[in-house]
Amino acid sequence: MGKKSLTLMIAGLLLGLCSHSAVAQESTLPDRLNIKNVSLKRCSQAELKAFKFIHVGSAALYLTSCTQLADIFTQSPKRLRFVYQRSIPANAFQEAAVEYLKLNLGAQFDLWQAAIEQFNQGYKNVQDGDYYDLNFHPKDGLSLALNGIELATIDNPEIGLAYLNIWFGKQAFSDSLKASLLTPERL
Repeated sequence: MGKKSLTLMIAGLLLGLCSHSAVAQESTLPDRLNIKNVSLKRCSQAELKAFKFIHVGSAALYLTSCTQLADIFTQSPKRLRFVYQRSIPANAFQEAAVEYLKLNLGAQFDLWQAAIEQFNQGYKNVQDGDYYDLNFHPKDGLSLALNGIELATIDNPEIGLAYLNIWFGKQAFSDSLKASLLTPERL
């Protein structure tokens, strides 16, 4: 992450040092969710950390079948949910997304840059209790929603699926987050 992104994230973390109740957390990471009438099961959860030690929230990955964790880039419906317990400015998300997509997509990023940057404009500042959903559907592409309200879409499923490289690519935003999200929950 670049210095500018790190500075923005630190500023956001310092502004939002309040905690979020466990009950509210559970209600935002339910066992099941739907995308276009397709039922998705929560397959994994992970702690979201900034700088490897500051807790900022939780993430969960929802799939039609948890066996798909072995190949996260399949053309199947999926939802990645991030629940925040700290304030984070929109530009921290935007800059981190571009940085990790450039690392993971290489020259392909240049071809898709306009679509990616337009999608990234959908990010908003988040506060304690807010949640982002990244919803992928093989027919519709990728959508970004904040607290259930859609903010942006990438209609091209190939670009939409490639966007997930931020969290699941070879140069992932967080190796520990990636490992946790690709490890099935213990029931």
